[in-house]
Amino acid sequence: MVKSPDLPVLPGSDQVAPASAIWSSETWRWEAVRWMDTALARRGLERVPTTPLQPRVRPWSTVLVAETTDQGRVWFKATSPEMSPEAAILRALRSVTPDAVPVVWADDPERGWLLMPDQGPVLRDVQRDDDAVSLMSSVVRRYARLQRSSTRVVDQLRDAGVPDMSPRESARRWQRLGLKPDTTREVRRAAQRLDAVGLPLTIQHDDLHAGNVFADGTSAGAHDARIFDWGDASVGNPLCSLLVPLERIGEGLDDDAARAARERILRAYLSVWSDVVSSTALSAAVDDALLIARVGRVFTWQRALTRASADERHAWGVHGRRLIAEINRSLGHAPEPSHD
Repeated sequence: MVKSPDLPVLPGSDQVAPASAIWSSETWRWEAVRWMDTALARRGLERVPTTPLQPRVRPWSTVLVAETTDQGRVWFKATSPEMSPEAAILRALRSVTPDAVPVVWADDPERGWLLMPDQGPVLRDVQRDDDAVSLMSSVVRRYARLQRSSTRVVDQLRDAGVPDMSPRESARRWQRLGLKPDTTREVRRAAQRLDAVGLPLTIQHDDLHAGNVFADGTSAGAHDARIFDWGDASVGNPLCSLLVPLERIGEGLDDDAARAARERILRAYLSVWSDVVSSTALSAAVDDALLIARVGRVFTWQRALTRASADERHAWGVHGRRLIAEINRSLGHAPEPSHD
């Protein structure tokens, strides 16, 4: 991982790291609130003086929540420059599928800042257990349609700094980790098979679950869902986006129910691509896509912890190590330490 002395200062600050300490400082908060107030004033709004609150500080991002005098709650988000450029992603996606992403009132791409109005409930908070699979099936169909629209702006996304995690590039990065040659060979072959399926490169959210979806818990709401939190995103094979929803949908279910839930999510998602590639070929490619997705998330976690403190790297680094162990197990190899 890149060490903090080699990094430029954190945008909006005169310091490098840890990002969480900078974002928790009065100096940074004063500047962020000043920017927020200016953006609100342009819309004829004022912030309630007793706000904002700062409900979340992570090594890779932070959120401020403020109340306004006339328009309710607003959300400010800052991300580290090592993460995907969320402002640029939302600008690009709004140009091709505006109803599927959040409304943004102001952004500062250089500093990685966003200001958004409250967008209603988050699906995870309002869905009933009995409806979770049905609602997520609608969400993944909507998301797949978003991905298809994103093919028109893939070059724009890459030019804006969205990481290239195509199967071939993912395999190259895995090889540079210097892990077991047999594992590297199998990852490369999986990447080649996935590329050969013939799907276009698209935006790849990389963390699609009910906690990153604005929807009201009804079938109509899921059909019109807005996908948020694009800081992990990359340009890659669209099927790689299946990893997180397939993992999350089975949580808390017995084996049979989890299997049925995953099959339903899979059918819903693949149906959107079945006019591009046959359903048989898509289904056959899923295991390779999930492997490449795990490889990609190893590097997402590396980026996320670039400006972490030693304690944060110890606490959060377990996710990258777990992914490497899962990759080795899926390929029939013994676990080995990650290079995070």
